[in-house]
Amino acid sequence: MSTNDLFKAIKDFANTERREQITRYDSLKRLMKKLKTKQNTLKEKVKNEENKKLKKILEEKLRVIKAQRKKGLKLLKELKSEM
Repeated sequence: MSTNDLFKAIKDFANTERREQITRYDSLKRLMKKLKTKQNTLKEKVKNEENKKLKKILEEKLRVIKAQRKKGLKLLKELKSEM
């Protein structure tokens, strides 16, 4: 195997890793947008809900989504800094 072939193999390997990072970043970004939409919908439901038990359940779901988004945003920052 010549030197050029070795360089090409290394370059292909690096590009594959880079593509995987980009794919992971993009899919996480799409997921974060969906979570944001769901969070906003739940906020509206909580705001308009009169039943206290149901309102409490919705608020708990909202807290879970907020925690998921917080973790997701942290992961997005880490991925972006790696890229």
